Amino acid sequence: MVELVNKRAFHSATPTRWLVPPLVLNGRFLTQPVTGVQRVARALLAEFDTLAADGCLVPPRVVVPARAKLVDPPDLRCLKIIRAGVLTGHAWEQIELPRIAGGDTLLCLGNTAPVARLKRGAHPTLVMVHDLSYRYMPDAYSRKFRLFYNAVVPVALRHSTHLITVSKAEKAAIQRHYPGTSRHPSFHALQNGGAGQALPRGAQTSRAPLGLYVGSLSKRKNAHGVLRIATALLRAHPNARFHIIGGTAASLQALALDVPSDVADRIKCLGQINDPAQIAAAYSTARFLLFPSYYEASPLPPIEAMDHGCPVLCSDIPSLRERCADAALYHAPDDHDAFVKTASQLLTDETFRAQRAALGQAHAKRFTWRTQAHALLRILEQPQ
Repeated sequence: MVELVNKRAFHSATPTRWLVPPLVLNGRFLTQPVTGVQRVARALLAEFDTLAADGCLVPPRVVVPARAKLVDPPDLRCLKIIRAGVLTGHAWEQIELPRIAGGDTLLCLGNTAPVARLKRGAHPTLVMVHDLSYRYMPDAYSRKFRLFYNAVVPVALRHSTHLITVSKAEKAAIQRHYPGTSRHPSFHALQNGGAGQALPRGAQTSRAPLGLYVGSLSKRKNAHGVLRIATALLRAHPNARFHIIGGTAASLQALALDVPSDVADRIKCLGQINDPAQIAAAYSTARFLLFPSYYEASPLPPIEAMDHGCPVLCSDIPSLRERCADAALYHAPDDHDAFVKTASQLLTDETFRAQRAALGQAHAKRFTWRTQAHALLRILEQPQ
């Protein structure tokens, strides 16, 4: 298990220069809607860019399909995005990416990697498998998505040079479903970052009687539970409002969420938001984040919300206990009444809300993207 802190940084005032092999970053995530997996990859890309600009890292090659449109192109100081190939999507990743990467180390941050390259094992490949939720909760995903992931992800778990997941809870779950991973020579659990996203200039910081949900609208996220809790809360508090940020990705089964007419004017569905500054502004104005998910690996919204002084009310599941410790308030995912009661207290009791906010802000400082990026680079420095 690799420690999350690079100890060398504490023994020298000189910035660490990372001695990683020539690196190619699979940038297909830059062509996808920005949900959790893509946000993690983008945050790590930004950290690599900063390290490269400061002379601490030889700039990786960031390669993307030439014919694909970039979604919310990142503002990079040093790294260059290289367009290559004639295919797009999974076909590009499976067929053309191996040739593009050549003999360099290939870093894949989005669950999948070229199967043929993995099986040959001739060149080092690091794969970040965020979770196996398509196995745990298959009804939440489309059949096409499940078929593809069931074919590709087990190969990554078996043949990647270095295997990464995002929490101890998820590592244990992967090892239960694929016992062979217990013998993987380089299998690491690195918690995601989440703290440190600056508020946009001039952002509002007053706390309205507003509840917030951030995440995909899926079965595994308990989207129907979010709506039921929000509806009951608004019926009990006529002046309160509730905002929902998120959509349904193509990989997920579509959900029909019917907002009751008596609260429809106070529940606002903002849809998918790709701009981190807009999400940060939402955290900065809400009195709490509601997060009653059935399953998570290392979710971003709880830590992001805490970082912006927004208390977190979430489900009592192992991965959230690991990530949030005593900084969050917990209930069983289906205990809607308990969620409503605690949310009501956060709406009406400013002293209680402020205490929870301070506890969360202190806790969030443990989870930075730089910490995760450094841990990843320490793994890449290991002999192949």
